[in-house]
Amino acid sequence: MSDGPYRSLPMSPKWKQAAKCAYLPSFSISEVSTALQQAAERDCRAELSAGLVRRVTSLILGPDEPGLFHDLPMTDLNALHRDCSSTMEHGFLNNAIDALQEGLRSEAALQWAAEASVTDRLLAGGRQIEEHMYREASDHRARATRSRLEEAHSGVDLSGVARMLLRAPDAPARTTTAVYSGLDDGVPL
Repeated sequence: MSDGPYRSLPMSPKWKQAAKCAYLPSFSISEVSTALQQAAERDCRAELSAGLVRRVTSLILGPDEPGLFHDLPMTDLNALHRDCSSTMEHGFLNNAIDALQEGLRSEAALQWAAEASVTDRLLAGGRQIEEHMYREASDHRARATRSRLEEAHSGVDLSGVARMLLRAPDAPARTTTAVYSGLDDGVPL
């Protein structure tokens, strides 16, 4: 097990990197947050089709002048479930419906739904990492990994990832990993 239990994690390479950062105490919490954010960004790009996001956006934003039928977006959103091809798409639709039921409208409802979808994915990924660590590592290391993941979760820019998910024009650029290439780039003292 010298390679670490994160190597056999049945997840994407970005999630394996997040697990490695959380497992090894040599990584700072901000590095764990960056790895989690990159994994969430990757999942949003891979599992949410631009067409579905566009359709949900147009339904929630609706026409400039609302008509008499306020339930129409809910009905159309529910009908979109049959077009979903991933769990994340189903979750995004459910979160959009929940946002409308909570009374949120237009951009606020979209942003809330997108942030909730990113949070759901981060929590699911964290649980999967934790479960894998309990199987492959000691209880102490698994608990330490869990606490580092929970601490790093607050450092993820949920709003930025949500804007990426929505393909918003003001969305931030992808998060990049810092590359350390020399002795001066080591761990801060």
